Amino acid sequence: MNKAMMRVTAVLISLFVATQAFADDKLVFAIDIIRHGDRTPIVELPNASYTWQQGLGRLTEEGMQQEYNLGVKMRAKYVDLYHLLPARYADEAMYVRSTNVDRTLMSAQSLLYGLYPLGVGAATLPSAFQPIPIHTIKKEEEILLIPDQDEKKFDALLHRYVYSQPEWKKKTSELHDKFRYWTELTGLKIGSLRDLVLLGDNLFVREHYQVALPAGITEEDAQDIISTSKWAFSQLFYPREVGEATAGALLTEIKQHLKEATDAKNKLKYVLYSAHDSTIMMVMSALAVPVAEWPHYASDLNFELFETPTNQYYVKISLNDEPVVVPACHADTCSLAQFMQLVKSIRS
Repeated sequence: MNKAMMRVTAVLISLFVATQAFADDKLVFAIDIIRHGDRTPIVELPNASYTWQQGLGRLTEEGMQQEYNLGVKMRAKYVDLYHLLPARYADEAMYVRSTNVDRTLMSAQSLLYGLYPLGVGAATLPSAFQPIPIHTIKKEEEILLIPDQDEKKFDALLHRYVYSQPEWKKKTSELHDKFRYWTELTGLKIGSLRDLVLLGDNLFVREHYQVALPAGITEEDAQDIISTSKWAFSQLFYPREVGEATAGALLTEIKQHLKEATDAKNKLKYVLYSAHDSTIMMVMSALAVPVAEWPHYASDLNFELFETPTNQYYVKISLNDEPVVVPACHADTCSLAQFMQLVKSIRS
């Protein structure tokens, strides 16, 4: 048995065990919000530049593999186990949308290659490759999947709900003197904890790829910067008010998809959103389940709509296969009515 088949078998076994309690329930619709795979840094450090072969902010080969593996896993679940999707692609059954960013577009392509691999597509194409449309809009118009697209609105939210928090102020005060030092060493202007996020990201990627640290930055400094930047980034979305203000439109669209899925005539069965860590974080925050740090590469926030034998509907939410317990539902599942009311109550 090859490695790909072993992965599929393992997924099928785990899913079989996990679904025994709901063996008679039918999966009628699913939505996945994924983060892109492994990438190069978003910005380079002026005083310690490194030439990344792919360029900045680009999906790496490792990232492509991560998303492909996620697609293989989804085929095992949606095609082989639940029979939600057909074995061969049907355009009316699924819809894919990505932000207009190369790494998310390429992540979606890599995932879809795992979901519908060679051999199941058009006989006229080499190896029966299956093309699948990925929809997108201009990046500057993307308000559904990018929470800080309206920078003025987002900055106002942060000033009101994040920068005023005692812990944020305390951490800023503790590191204030280091901001100037780190700026001099790297050439990247660090004037706040939010500025530190991009530096932390750069050092995190350098560490992963064993690229030398900037001169003067010790390993202790690097770990301090990385851990603080992860904390700071999570705090941007920790207040529920920030999540509600940024994720309301996306959750409303998800609600509409789930509502329409209860119509037996609806042919759409699956929606994939290829986006960013911040996309997942804003939705989790709006659900009142904020995450503590960056969702890892190729993270998957999953919404599944099930129908019981008595024609009742409920929604299961999970993040990287871990159930999400939504406070409004008091459990790791929400009745469809509960989910609808939850989204209705969110102030976008």
